Amino acid sequence: MTERLLTYTLSVAVLTLIPGADTMLTLRNALARGRLAGIATAFGIGSGLFVQATLSGLGLAAIVVRSAQLYHTITLAGACYLAGLGIWTILTTWRQYSPIKHDRVVGQERHAFAEGLLSNVLNPKVAVFYLAFLPQFISPDDPVLLTALALTTIHFAFSVIWFSILTILVSSVSSWLRRNEVRRRLNYVTGTVLTVLGIRLAVEG
Repeated sequence: MTERLLTYTLSVAVLTLIPGADTMLTLRNALARGRLAGIATAFGIGSGLFVQATLSGLGLAAIVVRSAQLYHTITLAGACYLAGLGIWTILTTWRQYSPIKHDRVVGQERHAFAEGLLSNVLNPKVAVFYLAFLPQFISPDDPVLLTALALTTIHFAFSVIWFSILTILVSSVSSWLRRNEVRRRLNYVTGTVLTVLGIRLAVEG
């Protein structure tokens, strides 16, 4: 059991560290809305893992995997969501909108949390990963749903810690990032990456 738990912990740690849509979304919100919004995004992404683990534990993820039409529908929704965020970032930057605000915006952390949550929940690849990955670390005698949620807590902790660290790093160089030229280039990069990730998800789906 200890060996399996260690293997699982190392696996989710590596998975979390690999840059992807979650990384770009966290950086985007940290740049656009500040440190608290970046951390809220991290918690949203982590919370989405519990949704995926619950669906896998209840067997609903298996339905998604077996139903090609449902899988493609969810994939397309997730792809459109990511691409939409990317295009919005590019367009607002092109219109010389300054995404870094120092004034308090009511509800910005809630919006950031929701974006992180949706980014994870609308990614069927996460559901497929959990469906194929978690059973390897659950014994036949274990309560499946409770064990899946317990294991997901480890993944949740890694996600929140890692994406919060990224947010803090971005905030630590905020004075440099406030320069208009640097800010525009970073927004173009994050917007382009999110758009490409969305298109790639749609094509692969």
